[in-house]
Amino acid sequence: MKRIQAGPVRGISIKLQEEERERRDNYVPETSALEPQGMIAIDQDTKDMLNAFDFKSLPNVGVQEANDQQNQQGGNQR
Repeated sequence: MKRIQAGPVRGISIKLQEEERERRDNYVPETSALEPQGMIAIDQDTKDMLNAFDFKSLPNVGVQEANDQQNQQGGNQR
């Protein structure tokens, strides 16, 4: 079965390969990557861009000052 997971295998029935491919396509993760658990910090430019695209009321999104983001990421430290 490990060879089938890697890709098509010569000598194995096409039906078995298709079943394995279909099993992989139907995988549903436990938690969605699109639903973050914590708060997402964005800058004002990003917030303005989201507003322009009519994403004004997104949950878990907060505007953070630009100076705070630089300090968290270690900005301008050489």
